[in-house]
Amino acid sequence: MNSHKENIVPGKKIARLRRSFSVAASVLTMLTVAGFAPSAFSADTAATDPSLKDKAPFTVDKTPPDMVVDERTELEMLRDLGESLKKLDHAATETVKEVNRHSAAPINMQDIVTEQVLNPFGYDPWDPALNASLRTGPLLPPRKKWLDFDVNQVAQVVGILQHEVSALCPPVSLSNSAKDSFKVELSLMTEANSKIQTASDQLKQLAQGPNYDNEKIGKAAHDIRTSTRTIEECRKRAAKALTKK
Repeated sequence: MNSHKENIVPGKKIARLRRSFSVAASVLTMLTVAGFAPSAFSADTAATDPSLKDKAPFTVDKTPPDMVVDERTELEMLRDLGESLKKLDHAATETVKEVNRHSAAPINMQDIVTEQVLNPFGYDPWDPALNASLRTGPLLPPRKKWLDFDVNQVAQVVGILQHEVSALCPPVSLSNSAKDSFKVELSLMTEANSKIQTASDQLKQLAQGPNYDNEKIGKAAHDIRTSTRTIEECRKRAAKALTKK
């Protein structure tokens, strides 16, 4: 009787072990399917869906298209252009001032230059005699350190301006009339921008020294300032064209 029980117990243990292995195999199969099913499903979907077949993968650093497609972006570009024009006008104006300095030549009065040095805050800068004396003296040569500074400022902003003007284009969503108006202003801006580039090149040549021609330097800087203000007027009209419906 005891020997019969001893034969049965090992058999039960073997059965239990078999059931345990069976359950473990089932769980392993479920985990395997859960891990690889999504990728297999995605691959099958990509193979069967024609809309996904030719799509290029998305890249974050992909170069954006050159054409501006909305009015908001174009308005931001026109705003940046306005800031560049202000800086260029300022640099050109400072260049004009540098080559238009006159030595003082007092008229029927004591030497006001000495008075300016000794008491710079004690005289009236709007005194007619003072202003007349400062205008009648001969032109002073430009100071190299400040002329170089102003001309370099002009050249740097001109380079920025070239890029900003060339990047402008009418948004595709504009009406035909608004788009035509924008193109007219853009054409005028491009023409004035070309004049600025030419005058800037002349200015750099004239500012090399050691001998300076005040009149020619002043004219080149004044031409830049004139064309800059032309672009500013065109910029304002182009911004208005963007609001047309």
